[in-house]
Amino acid sequence: MNFAKSFLGGRYRTSALAGAVLGLIGVAVIAGYQENTPLPDNKAEAVVEKFYEYISEARLRGGTRLIREAYKLIDSEQSKLSEAKFIEIVQKYPSGFRIEVVDAEVVERHADVTVEYKVPSMFGEGFTVRNVIPLNVDEATNTWKVDFTGETDSQDLAAIKESAK
Repeated sequence: MNFAKSFLGGRYRTSALAGAVLGLIGVAVIAGYQENTPLPDNKAEAVVEKFYEYISEARLRGGTRLIREAYKLIDSEQSKLSEAKFIEIVQKYPSGFRIEVVDAEVVERHADVTVEYKVPSMFGEGFTVRNVIPLNVDEATNTWKVDFTGETDSQDLAAIKESAK
């Protein structure tokens, strides 16, 4: 009788231990899969160009349909920015606003795309402004999302990963 109890108890302990090990392996595989997921097909630069193209066209044509398309390209959860607030901000951009992508740097699942644009001046010719647009990969869709409010701007990658959790 004692043999049966110790055999069954040991068997269940072994099964529980095996289950725990398999669970840990599963978690490690999933974590490794996320880190090894390829970058999105669209380059970060192309997403930024499309984003500002929508905004530029919307400012020329009027209306909000194209601004709503641009809104789909931002990380609205990270930015904590409603569509209505985004439209309000973008409608203040000057008509004919255009950007030129100057540089792009991708580090793991984060990108910084440097753009230039002209700003009119009351003293004659406008001047050129250079700005860095941060983007992050949306893990659910594996697409680049513009960090419109700069929530991940100037953060190190560890901080970005922590904010994504």
